[in-house]
Amino acid sequence: MIDGLGAAIDRQFQRWRLTPAEAQVGMLLLKGLSHRDVAQVRQTSERTVREQARSLYRKAGLSGRSELAAFFLEDLLIPLRS
Repeated sequence: MIDGLGAAIDRQFQRWRLTPAEAQVGMLLLKGLSHRDVAQVRQTSERTVREQARSLYRKAGLSGRSELAAFFLEDLLIPLRS
């Protein structure tokens, strides 16, 4: 399942109609980078990254980074068997 996670994330980003910049920011945030780190990687300002992240969350109907991560991790969690 992990092998296809990147492709599944890309498909979901397309369903949310993210711009390429928003999708890149989203992927980097999912990898655990800070806004500052994302700005450095993308060679842009931290303010721009924050705005793109806010736009991503709004389009996805999520409240922030933790809900973004939870959205994709939920399907990976295997229920414990008694």
